[in-house]
Amino acid sequence: MPNGNLTYKRGEIWWVDLKPVIGHETDKERPCLILQNDIGNQNVTTTIVAPLLPGTKTYPFVVNIKPTSQNRLNGNRHINLSQMRAVDAQRIKNKQGTLEEIYWEEIEKAVCIELGFSVAFKSS
Repeated sequence: MPNGNLTYKRGEIWWVDLKPVIGHETDKERPCLILQNDIGNQNVTTTIVAPLLPGTKTYPFVVNIKPTSQNRLNGNRHINLSQMRAVDAQRIKNKQGTLEEIYWEEIEKAVCIELGFSVAFKSS
């Protein structure tokens, strides 16, 4: 959140109201992973999220997640990085849980694939 208040952090899963939508965008209120870094989360009124959708998929831009007591998901889900988007802080509702560290390398690869960046490309 802006003004130096950090309400939500990268790696947390929050329920986000994704309505209204146009075309094939993911809709409804859904659990979403906060992707944006915490400096941005603390200083601007938008953040970047990716929805967690029911079931599993085998696309290169998707990361499958199993439910645990830490992430508090109610079943197998997949993070669809082709649906990541910026949302206003007013759309963020309730915290669900926190994503486990074991998924972050796969998320980084999926984001690079979706955006057309080489996974080997990293600025130093």
